[in-house]
Amino acid sequence: MKKNIKKKINVVNQDIDITYPSTTYKIYNKLKKSLIGGDLAPGTKLKIDDLKKKYQTGTNPIRESLTLLMADDLVTKIDQKGFKVSEATQEKFNEILKTRIWVESIALEESMKNKKDINEWEEELIVLNHRLQKAERSLIYEPENLDSWEMVHRKFHLTLVARSKSSFMNKFCELLYDQNMRYRYLIKKKKSYIKRKVTVEHKGILDAVLQRDINKSKSLLVKHYITTSSFITLNSPSFIRK
Repeated sequence: MKKNIKKKINVVNQDIDITYPSTTYKIYNKLKKSLIGGDLAPGTKLKIDDLKKKYQTGTNPIRESLTLLMADDLVTKIDQKGFKVSEATQEKFNEILKTRIWVESIALEESMKNKKDINEWEEELIVLNHRLQKAERSLIYEPENLDSWEMVHRKFHLTLVARSKSSFMNKFCELLYDQNMRYRYLIKKKKSYIKRKVTVEHKGILDAVLQRDINKSKSLLVKHYITTSSFITLNSPSFIRK
């Protein structure tokens, strides 16, 4: 018996339930892992027949998965020619960074102004930061391992901005995080990160949040993102420099 999974899509402030077979989501998650983890290079053609053989499934689950990945801006439709991995360019990365700074600065401020259950939120951030300090960083992207450094890191950053009272903004923050993460893993395929006191940066952001200093929290978060972007820009491979 096939199990179906529902996905909510927000269209003009209306949540519309779209039901996809679980097979579609399995393929979607596997492809997304390869796309974000840098296993599929930008511009690579995604042929339906090749994907059918690889995942041992029919045409519909493949097409549905690729359509979902288009919404994530990880896959691009080629007119009359199928699909390809979305390009990764310096210009696009700059736009992601600028948008992320805009959106997350607002989301963080609104999250800190939201007094409902604020103590529980702060406690969750303390626990996540502790887990982040203990987790070992890896060059491998393992989204299925919720205890991996990357997934705890993702949870920490998304929790920071999760209380903006806007589900649309929260979803956009997730999309931007994943887009930024893709560039980081593309760089990791070419060169390891220089030694950087990332734990100190996270602790600084957390301390400012716990002090409930909105301006300092936003400033440290932006500085954290710009430091990462500077490394990506400096060490970007040729396909990003285009």
